[in-house]
Amino acid sequence: MRRLIAHIGPLLMLGAGLAFALGAMLTLELGSFRRMGPGAFPLLVGGLLCLLALIGLVQSLRQPLPLDRPDPMAVLGVVGGVAAFAFLTPLTGVLPATAAAVLATGAVIPGFGLPQRLALALGVALAVWLIFVLGLGIPFIAIKGL
Repeated sequence: MRRLIAHIGPLLMLGAGLAFALGAMLTLELGSFRRMGPGAFPLLVGGLLCLLALIGLVQSLRQPLPLDRPDPMAVLGVVGGVAAFAFLTPLTGVLPATAAAVLATGAVIPGFGLPQRLALALGVALAVWLIFVLGLGIPFIAIKGL
C-alpha cells in the first residue's frame, strides 16, 4: 500500500500532462516554430509535465522515498496562491496577481520572512513580464489601468 501511495503523485502529474498535451493538440492551433499558435504553450507545458512525471515515477520505482506526513498549511498556501491569482488577474492584471500568488504561497514556508517573500514576488512578476510580455509578445493586461 505504501508503495502505491508513493506512485500516486507522479501518476497524477502524468495524467495532467497528458490531458494538457492532448487537449492542445486536438482542440487548438499549434502554429509553427516561427509563429506559435495558442496550443503551442499548453502542449509544451503538458509535455514537460509528462517528462517530469516519468522521471519521478522511474525514481520512485527504483528507490521509494519515505512518506512524510501531509502538511495542511502547505496545501492551504498553494490553494491560496492559486485562488489569489485566479481572483486578482481580472481585477488587477497579471503582474499584481502573480505577486499576490507568490506572497500567499510563500507565507507558509517556515523561515521565509516578509523581505524574502517581497523580493521573490517582485522577481517572479518581473520575470513574467520579461518572458511573456516582452519576449513572447503575449497580449494580456500586465497591470490593469496602465
